[in-house]
Amino acid sequence: MACINDIPFEILLKGATPAQCEALIQEKSDKVYHVIGGYRLRGVALMGDNVPVGVKGDEVFFQFIKPCFGLFVLRVPDAADIVEQLKTDFGN
Repeated sequence: MACINDIPFEILLKGATPAQCEALIQEKSDKVYHVIGGYRLRGVALMGDNVPVGVKGDEVFFQFIKPCFGLFVLRVPDAADIVEQLKTDFGN
């Protein structure tokens, strides 16, 4: 299993509510997918139900829960592989 620290990311928001995370991801993205808990991005499992994952070009934005620290919105640049994974798994 991979660790979130193995993926280059930028923190866009921390200590947020699910609604705040969703709003920011919607704002930053051209397309938003809602994935189930346990869905993996580069081996990192996402926690929660109906987790928003947004795409804009080759950037990916997603809600990440870090136990004991709360909710974050992370941005992963140069993530064409994740974009293709989402398109394959969920369609355009």
